Amino acid sequence: MYENGAELWESAEPNASLLQILRERPDVFSGQIIDLGCGEGRDSLYLLSQGHDVVSVDVSHSALTRARELATAANLDTSGFVERDIIYLRGFGESSFDLAMNMGCLHMLVDEEQRGSHISRVFDILRPGGHFIVDHCASEWGKGFFSIPDYTEVADELVPGRVISRRIRVADGEKNIGLEVLPFSERSGDALAAEISRYGFSLVSTTRTDTEAFGSSTMLLFQKPEGRERTS
Repeated sequence: MYENGAELWESAEPNASLLQILRERPDVFSGQIIDLGCGEGRDSLYLLSQGHDVVSVDVSHSALTRARELATAANLDTSGFVERDIIYLRGFGESSFDLAMNMGCLHMLVDEEQRGSHISRVFDILRPGGHFIVDHCASEWGKGFFSIPDYTEVADELVPGRVISRRIRVADGEKNIGLEVLPFSERSGDALAAEISRYGFSLVSTTRTDTEAFGSSTMLLFQKPEGRERTS
């Protein structure tokens, strides 16, 4: 994608879902925050610009390089952008964070064991009383995505491993290139709530979202109960 002239895969603007929950629950954005699967850093950079304390993790070296470049250009601290696999979250101690955000990353995990490992590690690294925000595709993967403006024409082709035409932003506008469809997972809000609650979290709220980043999705807010151990 970068070789085809794209400066960024995502928009440089924060996710609409993040802005929504910031308006609705500003109280949960306090203390130490971890952005899980931060990509090019759009959400982390916004939170940093608002004075929040953020650690941003992703497995992609290229995306993190872009994030650090954007942070430097905005005179923001780059030290919090670290290369980590969200499945294992190695190097983070228990009860290290007050808020964990997974904005469109968990739905890229399709293996149930890997999803469970991620959720249980998030529970471990959160302090008792800490919150976990998850925005996850609910249905019709690709519908509403900026990169897939013609969803009805390509819906049948959205099969992992197939190459389809995707729209990207370049310096002089936009263009389409062929990109492989990566594995993805869809979950209804109820199914996602049940899945995450199995690891000890308590559901606080559920919100339907529809953004150009994730399409038809569900944003859930969970809390790690005070003084309670993980149940599985």
